[in-house]
Amino acid sequence: MAHEIDVELNGIELRLHCDGAVSWPEQQTLFVADTHFGKEATFRRHGIPVPIGGTRGTLATIEKLIHSTEAKRLVILGDMFHARSSLSRDVVSSLEVFFSSHPSLQITLVRGNHDAHVGQLPPSWPVQIVDPYYRLGDVVMTHHPQPVPTDARVLLCGHLHPAVAMGASFGKLPCFHYRGGMMVLPAIGRFTGTHVVQLERDDRAWAIGENEVFPVGARLRSNV
Repeated sequence: MAHEIDVELNGIELRLHCDGAVSWPEQQTLFVADTHFGKEATFRRHGIPVPIGGTRGTLATIEKLIHSTEAKRLVILGDMFHARSSLSRDVVSSLEVFFSSHPSLQITLVRGNHDAHVGQLPPSWPVQIVDPYYRLGDVVMTHHPQPVPTDARVLLCGHLHPAVAMGASFGKLPCFHYRGGMMVLPAIGRFTGTHVVQLERDDRAWAIGENEVFPVGARLRSNV
């Protein structure tokens, strides 16, 4: 078991982290999906009592990953926020502290379905917003799972919040799910659910346990 696993996907060398992120060391880039910042604020606004601090916890996780990977670029694969009401004063303040702590970090948001309902972000925020099929070299980025373009090697996406069933004794665990050139990242947001994926014959998956990430399934291995 390890905190991170190196994988080679169609000639692209990536690193899977137990916090739910993917890094691309060659490009000094960190990918995360489904941060859903401020989701707890939206729930409280609708009278649902949930704990506060989810956004700060997610940002702390991302900050730790930025330092450990020495990333120069952060790519959010959609659903940065849950809803317009997620932009509470506490959430905005937490994000602005994060931005000011990383003035040279390039931040890109690949537009997701929830982002469409949020509207314009503050113009002072250093976030480049792009449409799906944004690409960096041979890697294409979307929010929803999509067919891999013929001129790309790997597609990275989110949206599904994938998990694998580990049996009656262990329940389910978030996972990275790889199928036919498409890698679906788990949701990094702390206040999110999961969706169990059914693994097909040639799929690969890596489950996330307590401070560890590991391949699961009889035919799974680190290099594909």
